[in-house]
Amino acid sequence: MRINNSLYLQAYVVLTLAICGLVQYLLGIGAILWLPFLAAMAMVMLLFLQNNYESPEYDLHETCIAVLYIGMCALVLASTFLQSGAKVVIVGFKNELALSLVFFCLLLGFIRESQLYRTVKVLYWVFYAQLPVILYQILIVVPKRVAAHGEFEKWDSVVGTFGGNPMGGGNSAALGLFCLLIMLLKLSEFRHGVIGKLNAGLHICAAFILCVLGEIKFVILISPILMIFVWLSPSYIHGVRQNDIKKVLLILGSMSLLIFLAILVLAASYASAFDSDPNQSAFKVFFNSLDYIFDAHYILPTGELGRMTTIFFWLENSDLYGWPSVLFGYGLNATNHGSSVAPGFLNTVFNVLIDSTSLSMMLWEMGIIGSVLFLVVILYVLKIAMPKERLSLEQLSPQDVQLLSWQPAFIAFAVAGLLSLPYSQILMLVPMLQFQFYLSLGASLVLRKSVLNMEEAKV
Repeated sequence: MRINNSLYLQAYVVLTLAICGLVQYLLGIGAILWLPFLAAMAMVMLLFLQNNYESPEYDLHETCIAVLYIGMCALVLASTFLQSGAKVVIVGFKNELALSLVFFCLLLGFIRESQLYRTVKVLYWVFYAQLPVILYQILIVVPKRVAAHGEFEKWDSVVGTFGGNPMGGGNSAALGLFCLLIMLLKLSEFRHGVIGKLNAGLHICAAFILCVLGEIKFVILISPILMIFVWLSPSYIHGVRQNDIKKVLLILGSMSLLIFLAILVLAASYASAFDSDPNQSAFKVFFNSLDYIFDAHYILPTGELGRMTTIFFWLENSDLYGWPSVLFGYGLNATNHGSSVAPGFLNTVFNVLIDSTSLSMMLWEMGIIGSVLFLVVILYVLKIAMPKERLSLEQLSPQDVQLLSWQPAFIAFAVAGLLSLPYSQILMLVPMLQFQFYLSLGASLVLRKSVLNMEEAKV
């Protein structure tokens, strides 16, 4: 029996980024989030079942990445098992590391570049599906939540197909980062001459508007930086790299204008919801809403620590059980207060919620050594995946150019995932973002392998 890995990965995209979130949002079935975990495990089994006419060959870089990744997982899982037992290993792995298997499978050759091309096309269709879903959420769900809880509770219900509790908060950050991925892909396509200004502009503006509707400040603020990175980054194709300062300034000016309009809209919404001083400027209202992020001693009434507070709290209390726990962590799921099967015990010990950010969770659960290994794997991938001019435009089809144009976007999105570590916990808990992040990392390695193979074929 021949297995169509491309079709499997495309179905995985739809399952994780559309179906699971909608089922959780509309029906309240949280157990649906086990499906991406099971699909990742099945992906590993399919990898070993597939028949290759040629044995895959891995260069030194790919071998090093595989060894580092396996070592990191083995260290973290062994530490968790020794401290908490098999049940917590399964739950913690499912919540926090399992979807990294997507990256590992792509590293080992689960799909080829032509199959990746079809998978990214499915990502675009998932983006288009956000529009009617978000329209429903704005017109139907948000008014219900405002009527039930007040105007100050109107955010976090606009999440597209990315799930959550419509009356208590959803995965809006995962929606925002998905929109960022689409913006980066389309900008890179435009830079490579694959699409025109209108196509790129419509997609970027639509994605940015969705971020404003979801009130995703993190994406709104970092998007110009990453878009400039995509525009200036090298390419696999000779003659594509852009050094025109006028175009850079045009992109920066356009994004600055969009950010300015977004701040005005969000500030007006905050002023209405929280009855702010009418004499305050829109920028002051907006940036006042960010103050809590940088407060080193911020604790919500629910006991949740602020983002900066989590780092200082870890520095002061991480040696609760001695230095071995500082170095190797307290095991996966030790900080996860939302788990119904194996809730994190550290929240009970300290009587606060310390899983506000992914960085805090990593430091507590994986320790310094596990966290460093995790970051080393990702940074190693980004380093070797950075494109260099190797191919001429004449030897490539339009589909080849489009495919290779995505490499800077995948790298920039992976950087966005790293930047989210001290901002939010979603990279360690939300499968929708985890899948996007690890798919981008793996896709960058698939494209790198493809270019190296083309070079060898020429020789």
